[in-house]
Amino acid sequence: MNRLVIIGNGFDLAHGLPTSYSSFLNYIWKNFSETKSNPLFQDLFEIDHIHFRGNESYNNYNEFCEDIRFSFRKDPYYFVNSANYSDKSFTLYHKRSSSKCVFSFKNKFFELITVKSVENWVDIENIYYQVLTSMVKGDSVFSQLGDINQLNAEFSQIKKLLDYYLNKEIEQKYFFKNSYEDSDSIADLFTYEYKNLGKDSKNSFFLEFAPDYRKELIDFDNLFLGVSIYHQKCFENLFVDFNYTSNVNNYVSIINSKKVRGYGLSSQIQIHGHVSDDTNPINFGFGDEMDDHYKILENTGDNKYLENIKSFMYFNNSNYRKLLNWIETKDYQVFIMGHSCGLSDRTLLNTLFEHPNCKSIKIFYHQKADGTDNFTELSQNISRHFNKKSMMRQKVVDKSLSKPLPQNVRYQSKGV
Repeated sequence: MNRLVIIGNGFDLAHGLPTSYSSFLNYIWKNFSETKSNPLFQDLFEIDHIHFRGNESYNNYNEFCEDIRFSFRKDPYYFVNSANYSDKSFTLYHKRSSSKCVFSFKNKFFELITVKSVENWVDIENIYYQVLTSMVKGDSVFSQLGDINQLNAEFSQIKKLLDYYLNKEIEQKYFFKNSYEDSDSIADLFTYEYKNLGKDSKNSFFLEFAPDYRKELIDFDNLFLGVSIYHQKCFENLFVDFNYTSNVNNYVSIINSKKVRGYGLSSQIQIHGHVSDDTNPINFGFGDEMDDHYKILENTGDNKYLENIKSFMYFNNSNYRKLLNWIETKDYQVFIMGHSCGLSDRTLLNTLFEHPNCKSIKIFYHQKADGTDNFTELSQNISRHFNKKSMMRQKVVDKSLSKPLPQNVRYQSKGV
């Protein structure tokens, strides 16, 4: 029984890594002074720097707005609120300046996700798809974003800036080389211990699978009955990593260094790429070809509407093919760790979940400090990836047999 471990951003967040979209957006405002020298920042704004000190730093966009509105509240400065976002966005002018504009958003897609982040949690990939489908339908909801050429150009700027952020603030700042002792609360989740299933007919492990799969589970369990626990590959853990960081690679190294049968043999596919890697560039876009609007995108006959659809970016290397080949080889149980199972990865997740070799889906949910958790939300999200709902109910392991994902593992900072 192999394991397919689906890793999402929540896995990085569980390690205290600032990889959320909100952390990324806040980083831009904290480093607002880089708008004077960094081309990636200059793509975002129209700024007349003679009106700024040059060392501005804000914790977030709200703080930026409060400071700017206070600092430039008097004549000859004046604000014009956005026609699309009211007072949540604005352009700042100077009456006697030759350029007149002191500050405005140049990248209109960045302006949109910034305003959305103030209103609620933001998913950049989903917002891109909303704008994309709005454009192809010809409505005016996002008319301020121009045409498909402008949208793709501005989305590309955000992608480059995200890669820059993750490289500078994650990859260059942390040592991703923990020992087993530093990571055992998570590393031990991948072990398998002999259960004597042949004589224990009421073992709860049976309940993680369909009733007609008992014989296969007993046969698998018997592989662990023996004198030597070393140097025998009884199963594989394939980490399908949707993140862009080096976090998971640390666990692959830890597990394989154990050389103990109960840990199996681990490998990793960074299906959405890795930070600053030209051979495996980050795959940032949308991946729901099952959506009703996707056919409309195809029928335009214009490939620009498909430019950031994930399926086409999978062709940049052989990772997707390796994954498809792997799921064909043997039965597997899916572990969900930190992945929201949202619609932006629907096509791929449907392939993995509805495959006949997928025998079970086990959720490692996020248990919050107040005692609440996201198990129900995750199970609801998973259901959207199934065309056959009866199959979903058979495969998803119930909460009583699931576990929260530990939140206590940390990496040493490089002190950069």
